[in-house]
Amino acid sequence: MRRHILTGTLTGALAAAGLIVPFQAHAAAPVAPATQSSATVWDKCEAALDSPHESHTNPDVINVHADLKGCKQKMPEYSISVTLYKEGTQVAHDSGSGKNKFKARVVANWPPPKGECYSYSAKATFTIKADGKTHSASLENHSQGKICIKK
Repeated sequence: MRRHILTGTLTGALAAAGLIVPFQAHAAAPVAPATQSSATVWDKCEAALDSPHESHTNPDVINVHADLKGCKQKMPEYSISVTLYKEGTQVAHDSGSGKNKFKARVVANWPPPKGECYSYSAKATFTIKADGKTHSASLENHSQGKICIKK
């Protein structure tokens, strides 16, 4: 799993097997990613979005996980929204929110037609409200080639 440390709101397409982005308050002047430290993030909470993949627990289902993790104290308020796309068309969406948690996960599931192969992508938005500020990140990830559900 790759780790990216960025300031402010993260948007755009970052494709990798898995993405982790620590949360930061909106910064006045962004710092180059190579020189940043995770010490500047809100409580070290990280946003992560894995690649769409064939589920390991639900046979014949494609899914993607959006996680908030690594927090050293409970998130006062959070929300996660994740959408799964099959070759650009939305096929699944899920969202979740809560209060006073150290970690959270939302999973978008979709049972595709058996015997057909497709490329998938996913987008997720993460928000933490803490200390009178809203910290947010958006991530995008892609499947590693086409995924086939066997008959």
